[in-house]
Amino acid sequence: MPQHNHRYSFNAEQLHDISSGETAELFKDILGRALSLRVRVTGSSMVPLLNGGEILTIRKVRTSSLRTGDLIFCGMPDSSLLLHRIVGRRVKDGSFVFQTKGDALITLDRPVTENNILGKVCRIEKSLSDGRTREIEMEANIWRAINYLQAIKSLGKSRLHSLSRRGLLSSFGYVIRKVLS
Repeated sequence: MPQHNHRYSFNAEQLHDISSGETAELFKDILGRALSLRVRVTGSSMVPLLNGGEILTIRKVRTSSLRTGDLIFCGMPDSSLLLHRIVGRRVKDGSFVFQTKGDALITLDRPVTENNILGKVCRIEKSLSDGRTREIEMEANIWRAINYLQAIKSLGKSRLHSLSRRGLLSSFGYVIRKVLS
C-alpha cells in the first residue's frame, strides 16, 4: 500500500468558529493518521525564534524520540493548545513527562504527559522582508544543537529568576541575568 504524504494547513481565521476543544480534537485526529499539519503561529511566547506569522509543519512522533530542545505541540487538559520547547523530561510510572517553557517566558509550564502531545515541529517557514521564504529544518543536526542550547539557556533563566524571587541571589545575580538575557 503506498504511503501518502498529505498535509493539512490551517490558520486562525479558519478555526475562529470552532471551540478550542474541537480544534485540539481535529489536530489530534489529523496527526494521529500520520499526516503532517501546517499551522500559522500566533502569540509571542516563543520570541525570538517564532515572532508570529511563521508556518510550522508538525508531525506525530514517538514520545521516546523527543529530546530537550524540541518544540512540541500539545493539547492541554483545559482544551487549550500549547506550542513550547522541551526543557526537561523524565519517566514517571512508566510514561514520559515533559517540562516545557516558552522561550520568552520566565516561568515553566505545568508538566506535560505523553498523552497530551499532539506532535513535534519539524519545519519552520519564515517570510523574509524581501518576499522570499526561509525554511528551517528542525531535524538538521545544527538546529538540534541550537535548540538544545536554547532549552538550557531558557531553563537557566527560569531557575535564576526563581532564586532571585526567593532572595537567594545577591547583586551578582543581576549580572548573571543580564548576561543570559
